[in-house]
Order: sequence, then C-alpha cells, then structure tokens
Amino acid sequence: MRDLRLLVALIALTTLLAAPNSVHAQSDSLRIPANSAFGPRIGYTNWGDIDQIHFGAHLKLGEVLPNVHFTPNVEAGFGGAATLIALNGDLAYSFTELVTHPWNVYGGGSLSLFFTNPDFGDSDTSIGLSGLLGLERTLANEHQAMVEVRVGIMDAPDFKLTFGYTLF
Repeated sequence: MRDLRLLVALIALTTLLAAPNSVHAQSDSLRIPANSAFGPRIGYTNWGDIDQIHFGAHLKLGEVLPNVHFTPNVEAGFGGAATLIALNGDLAYSFTELVTHPWNVYGGGSLSLFFTNPDFGDSDTSIGLSGLLGLERTLANEHQAMVEVRVGIMDAPDFKLTFGYTLF
C-alpha cells in the first residue's frame, strides 16, 4: 500500500512540476490541456537476465519548451520470473529540422521509478535514468503510431523496444 501511495504522489508531482505550461489550475481543480493526447503501448524489456513483455499507457502533455515534449507513461512488465512496474517521466526533443510531416524523430531521456517484484525474493523500489530515441508517424485520422528504443544509463533496464499508438 505504501508503494501505491508513493507511485500516485510521484505521478502527481512529476506532472505538476515538469509541465508548468501545460497544466492549468482553475477553481481549485486541475484539468488536462486541450493539446494533450494519450494512448496504449506494448513492447519488449531486457534487464540483465530478465526478458519481459511490457504493456502500458502514455500521456502527452504538450511542449514545455519549443520542440521539447513531456510524456509521462507507465508500463507493467511480465515474465522472466519477475513483475516490473515502471513510471517514466520522458522529456524528448523533436528533431523537426530532420524530417517533415507526417514523420517525427525524437530523442531524449527519462527519469523513472521502478517497482520490481521477483517471483522468489524481496521486492525492490529504485530510481533510474535512461536515454530514448523514437520515430512517430501521423496517420490519416490524425492519430500517431510510434516505435521507441530506450537504453538504460543508470539503474534502468538495459534495453526496451516499445510500440505505441496515440489518440488525439
């Protein structure tokens, strides 16, 4: 229960602090900005001797600086005799000078909170850092399909390959 409260508090704090231009307070309540989007994600995770399939969701909260987007996401990985929950706070720069619409190439980093629960042994909570590189394509319905590669820098999964779909 303590881990769940920590997770909820971290999501709220990360969203409020990292996206000040995107989240607006009105009448003592928060609302998600009109230019935000969300969607599901699925992929493969490798962390040492653990290989997993992960599922999750992301929330694009818009630009915090020109061409810099904040996209918090959560992923749950299963397999490899462990369960891994990752709460990622992605900041990514869109390389608009390299490609044109409907394509987007982005790169950046993520500060993440990991909850690891092995089938045998004690659970663990840690904070990690990773780098990411992605490719998005805007579809005819204005939704986006994406593929992303994430590499661990410090206390994070060694490699992640994620496919996602963003609804607007």
